[in-house]
Parts: sequence; C-alpha cells; structure tokens
Amino acid sequence: MRRAASTSMHNLQELMDPGGKDTMQARIAALEAEEAEAVDKTQRVIIVCNSLPLKMRHDPEGSAARGHSWHFESDPDSIYGQSSAGILSGTSVEKVIFLGGLGSEVELFEQDAVAADISERFNCIPVFLGEELKAKHYKGFCKQFLWPLMHYVLPMSPQSPARYNKANWQGYLSANKRFADKVVEVLNADGDFVWVHDYHLMLLPTFLRKRFNTVRCGFFLHSPFPSSEVFRTFPNRDLVLRGLLNADVVGFHTFDYARHFLSCTTRLLGLNHKTKQGALAIDYYGRAVGVKICPTGVNTDRLQEGVLWPEAREARAKYRDAFRGRKVFLGVDDMDIFKGIELKLQAFELLLQQHPELAEKMCLVQVCNPARSSGREMSELQAEVAATVERLNATYGVTESNVGKGEDDHFGGKVVELVHRATSLAERIALMSAADCAVVTATRDGMNLLPYEYITCRQGPKDTKEGTDEGYPLPRCSSLIMSEFVGCSSSLSGAFRVNPWNVEDVADAMYRAATLSGVEAEARHEKHWRYISEHTVGYWAASNIAELQRATETTGNARCYGLGFGLNFRVVALDPNFRKLETARLAAEYATRSRRVLLLDYDGTLVPQASYDQPPSKDLLQTLKKLTEDPNNAAVCIVSGRQRKTLDDWFGESVPNAGFLAEHGYWYKAPKDARESPGCWRQLAPVGTEEHIKKWHAIVMPILEQYTDSTDGAFIKDKGTSVIWHYGDADPDFGAWQAKELMDHLESVLVNDPVDVFPGNGHVEIKPQGVSKGTLVEMLLGPESATHLRRTAGDKVDFVFAVGDDRSDEEMFHAVADRVANPSSVAKTLQRADSCPMPGHEAEHGLAVYLSTVGQKPSKADFYLDDPDDVVELLGNLTAAEP
Repeated sequence: MRRAASTSMHNLQELMDPGGKDTMQARIAALEAEEAEAVDKTQRVIIVCNSLPLKMRHDPEGSAARGHSWHFESDPDSIYGQSSAGILSGTSVEKVIFLGGLGSEVELFEQDAVAADISERFNCIPVFLGEELKAKHYKGFCKQFLWPLMHYVLPMSPQSPARYNKANWQGYLSANKRFADKVVEVLNADGDFVWVHDYHLMLLPTFLRKRFNTVRCGFFLHSPFPSSEVFRTFPNRDLVLRGLLNADVVGFHTFDYARHFLSCTTRLLGLNHKTKQGALAIDYYGRAVGVKICPTGVNTDRLQEGVLWPEAREARAKYRDAFRGRKVFLGVDDMDIFKGIELKLQAFELLLQQHPELAEKMCLVQVCNPARSSGREMSELQAEVAATVERLNATYGVTESNVGKGEDDHFGGKVVELVHRATSLAERIALMSAADCAVVTATRDGMNLLPYEYITCRQGPKDTKEGTDEGYPLPRCSSLIMSEFVGCSSSLSGAFRVNPWNVEDVADAMYRAATLSGVEAEARHEKHWRYISEHTVGYWAASNIAELQRATETTGNARCYGLGFGLNFRVVALDPNFRKLETARLAAEYATRSRRVLLLDYDGTLVPQASYDQPPSKDLLQTLKKLTEDPNNAAVCIVSGRQRKTLDDWFGESVPNAGFLAEHGYWYKAPKDARESPGCWRQLAPVGTEEHIKKWHAIVMPILEQYTDSTDGAFIKDKGTSVIWHYGDADPDFGAWQAKELMDHLESVLVNDPVDVFPGNGHVEIKPQGVSKGTLVEMLLGPESATHLRRTAGDKVDFVFAVGDDRSDEEMFHAVADRVANPSSVAKTLQRADSCPMPGHEAEHGLAVYLSTVGQKPSKADFYLDDPDDVVELLGNLTAAEP
C-alpha cells in the first residue's frame, strides 16, 4: 500500500509540474512516436493459398542449426511464387508475403521454429491445420466434393464419396476460419492487399470482412465455375457465393466461368451486374464487386533457360534420335477422369484406322502423372488407357520394347509411348521442345498451361542464334490441338479447337496437324508466341493486383458496416453523408416547427412491397389522420404510383385532409380543406398528354402482349396513363434479356413520341414525358405554394420530410434538393437556413429538410430507414410530438 501511495503522489507531482522533463504529456507523445515507428507502412500483398510455394523434406541432421528437423527451399514451379516478381515490378507493391499450408505435418513442438524460419527466409507464413482437419478440408470436401462439382460432375450414386458430407463441410469451414485467423495476425488493414486463391478458400473473404469491414481483398478461382443448374445443387451455395462476394474483385480464367458466376448471383441471390468502362461489376449492398477475366500465364524466362539445362539437352537429344523421321504428338496430363486421355487415344486409333500409312510416320507420346485420387472410376480409366495403348501398339507398332518402365523407357518402336510416372521439369521441357504437336483433350479444365509451356519450349532459348545451334530450326514452328473446354482455348486462336467428346473431330484435327505445311505451322507459332510472351504469369499477377488497387481506391471514403450473422455476413457500403435517420432527433425538430410539408410514398414505404394489393391498416389510417389534423402541417401528401380509384377507396373517407398524388404524378387531389379545388382530382400532366397517350398506347400494347406471350411469368399492368410490363416472376436471366430487348424495341418505335421508357426492379414502365413526383414538389415548395398549402402559424415552410423507396421517389428527392438549394425559393417560400443550406442538415431556427429512402441502398436521399415498419413507427412518434 505504501508503494502505491508513493507512486500516486509521484504522478500527482508530475501533473502539477507540466513543464517537467518527464511529464505525462511527454510520455504520451513518446508512446505515439514509438507506435508510429512500429507501424509498417510498406505496401504489401498477402497471397493466401492452400499450399505455400515451398519444397520441404525431413532432415533431422539440420535440426540443431535451424531449431527444427525440416529442410525448406523455394519451389520455382509454384505459380504463386512466380507471381511475386510480376507484382513487385508491375505495381506499386513493395513486399509480397505468402500465407498457406505445408505439404507435410509438423509436430506441435516444432511449429514455432518452423514458422519463424520460413517467415524470415522466404516471407512465408504457415497455417497448421492438423492431420484430421486437413483430411476433412482437402481430401474430404475439396477433392471429393468441390472438385467434381466445379467440373460439372454430380454424384448420382448413393454410395459415391463425392456426395455432400456435413462433417467435411464443417472441416472446410473450420479450415477457412483458421486461415482467416492467421491472416488477421499479420494483416495491416490500412495498407495491405489480400489475394486469396482457389476453391479451397472460398469462405475466407467472409471471415476477413467480418473482422475488417474495409479489408482490401481479391479472389482468383483457378478451376472452372459451373453453370447455375449444377451449382444450385450445392446445399451451402448461398454461403459460398456470399463468401466470394465479400471480396472486392473476383477473378476467373474465362468469360464462360465469369458468366456462370454472374448467373448464379442473379438466380440464387437476386443480384444485378453491370458493365462500366469495359469492366464487369456486381452491385452488392452498395459495394461494387469487380469481376475480372484474366487467364494465367507461364514463366517464359524459366522455360527458355530450362531448354539449356544439361539434363534437358541430354533428354532432348535422346528423344530426337528415337523419333527421327516421325512426327511426334505429345500429351502431358494428370491421370484424371477430366483430362480426356482415353478420348485422345480413341481418336488416335481412329486416325490410324482411316490412314494406316501414318503409323510409320508419326507417334503419340502420352505422359500420365500419377493419379491424385482413387476410386472405381479411376481404376476403370487406368485399365482403359492401358488396354487401348496395348491394342494400338499390337496392331500398328513394334511391341518388343517396354512401355513406360521408368527411367529405362525405350522410345521409337511403338505408335503410342505411355509414360505413366512422375516426370521432372527438365524431362518435360525436352519432350515439349522435341514434339511437333501438343494435344490437349480435357473434357473440363480450369486453365491447363501445357499449351503455353509447349509453345515456349518450341521457341527455344532467348538467344536465337544459340537456339539454332542447339537444333531449333528457323523459322520456329509448332502445332496445337486443344479442347474447347480448356480455359486457354480462347487465348490461342491459332490452335485446332476440338470437342473432345467427338472422336471423329479430334481424329480429323490430328490428320490436319500431321499434314500441316511448314509455312502454316510457322504462322500459327508466331501468333501464339506473341501472345504468350506478353501475357506471362507476372503480367497476370500484376494485372490482378492493379485491378484490386483500382477497385479499392475509394474504399476509405465509404461508410461501411456489417449485416447478417455467421456466413451470411455482408458489408453495406454507403456514401459518407448517407446515414440512418435519427427518429428521436427528427421528432424533436418536428415539434418546434410551425409550417411543415410531409411527402409519403405508399408501396414499399408505408406497406411492404408485394405483387398483390395491400390496403392500409386501421392503425396506419389513424396515424395519417392525426398528422393531417395537426394545424402546423401545411401539407401531408400520399405520393403513389397507384390509380386514382384505389387511393380514393383506401383513403378518401378515412383521411379526407390529406393530399394525394396518383400514377406517379399524373393526377393530384387536394385536401378537402385546401384553398383551391378541394377534394377534386386534377391533371398535372402537360396539355395534350391524354391524346399522346392514346396514340402510343395503341402502338405499345400489341408489343407488350407479344413479349408477355413469349416470356413465361410476365404480365402487363395497364394504369391508363402508364403501362408496366412485369417480369419479376419470370426466369431471372431470360426476363432481363427480354426486358432489355423490349426497351430497345419500344425506344425504336416511340422515338418521336413524348414518352419515357425506363427500367425498374423487375419491370419496364412506359409513361408520358413530363410526369413525375417532382411536379408536386414544385407545387408545394415553388412560387405558387401559398395556393396549395394550408394556412398555418408560420409564413414560410420550415420543415420538409420526404420518404420513399424506389426510382420514382428519387425524382422527388432530387426536386426537393434543387428547390431548397435555389436561393430565390428560399427567399420567397422557404425559411432561410444560412447556417446549413444543404438538404439533410438541420438549423436551429432555419429550414430542416429530411430526405429518407427505405432500405440501405444508394440514393439521392441523405438518410435511410430500414423498412416500412420503421416509417410507420416514425410517423406514430410524430403524432405524439408536442411543442
């Protein structure tokens, strides 16, 4: 206790001596300086991937020096490791960090030492999942379930291991969360960019967005993305889609994959996408999620250096000697059911049946890397491949030599050389540089970089003279046969594109490639090499990071906050001036004002939006009646798109002192106690509008009926003064296509008519020009407002409250904002607001303007209320407010 008292006295003396050398202020300043120095302001990219770009092996002898029993070295063939150079040279990023899993399990007592070692030497941050969790995440969910699903394969058999398993899903979720926890440990949310890779981590953006609402996160999918008809079978489809949408940019290899993703977000989540300046984006709660299409590339420098490696030179010389005088067709694939290896062999067999003379002039070398999965289908594939190869060699080739027996392969005697083992990069480079044609017949593949690697190897060393000396002929030439289902098929337009399921088509392409002239092979090679040399793996990485930087440039300007629980979490991004309406503050302001104007939308504002009629409740009618009876309310108006008769039936007798705007501004009915035309409907549309309506109505209706007949779920709603074509119940994609086509059709036939055609949420509306809710604003707040407003204690309007939920209400908000910002209007009809002239801000004795939309979405309004219940509750509070 004495010590505490002494310390307290010392602190008191410090406070009493502000000029002292060691004052509290000085300490605080010193701490702030230390904190500023501690913050790493280096612009970094954190690449998050399932496997770190490292090679590791157990090495007990080195444990003393490293503190652990593992040897690590960089993996030069990892696409993630190769991408760092492009990011550092092609963007403003100064440092690249890798975060991911390791290939082997590390004992708990060694994990800290391993993490410290590879972080210091390789900028790698390991994520240790543990053997059990890793098995559920990678083998159980990713490889057995997600991999087939992403490749359009559905497990129809009840006994199939590819069936959805909830325990494996929990493992997938837990692994993604473990990755997120590790990212958060190293993340500087204000300066770092996070780039997440592939289907193993599709939930990771959600976990990161929950921790940091403004995290700058990109995602790239290296596999195909299936059509919505396949993806919708996924029980947790919404959670995965929301996971991807919590990234700022989602990247795909091809437009086909991006199109499927966009279709899923439309059909399953009801979201819309748009194009702006050549870029695709999805509107997701105020955030524009970019969709980038950018196929990966290869490290051309490494491959061109590789052709000069001694082992590659030696192997190439062996292959050239073995295949001398024969054209070599090459396939390099994983032993996988999606690679189409058996289809390739069937096509080659058909080619030799049709042209047996080619058996002595060509051969097919098929390299099959060991299978990564097992099961009945894999066993059947391996048996089929082996049987076909044996049959082909027995029929057309020399069968004495061995078929794929490891290092002692004997090439040259057979028409099909099957190499069923792991091959080194040097061996593959030698094969690719010696082959006359590469054949890729995958039935579904994300990217498949073999064509890029093949073209690069055929180009030879960077030094043309050195390449010529090494036996690379001038001019360089090559030939490609490529499945149209491979990601890079659209990039290499000089290839023979085939449908691998059509064996005759593949056989025909093989014949054309075998008889291709040197001039044509040269032209095709030159075209391909020009593209590949420019679109390298470094270019791909830099392009994606640059897109992420552009997409997140304005992130700091938006107000972001989270919605939803668990994996349904998402972030709403709003303009910094757009905020939730403080109902208590508005009610207090309302109570002090003496000349108020209230403009209230109906559908979607006072009652929920629905496809059927929703009359007002008794409580709502009572609330509106009380508002109209307040002597300080100069106008309480219901502004609606509904027809006059409907508004009369619902409100006419219950709320007689309210004003009504029908059909979005075509008709207006003044209150019964109004000075001019009380209780009578009057047309606000320009003179002659009725005749124009009759004219274009006769043109429009047959067109709308035609589109309705051809669009299942669509219907027409004719309001007399306007016509609406609803397609909200139709197929989302087809309905949107039809709506766009309808708008183009109508605009072409109505080009000279005074009519507006504009899209809405699930509908297309056709209405006369000059009709909008803004017309009422001009009446009530303009120079002639005295004839339309009730007499109140005040002379000038000092309070305006307008609330609505859709596009037509945005016109009302815009009109109010323009009127308030007009100095002449403020001087004549509105109370001056010198201290805060802009809408959405309140002055103590001036004009108070509250513009509120319903729902959290971009709007011209400065405020929002969550839903119609909030609006009705607010109006109830206003009736209870007293001066």
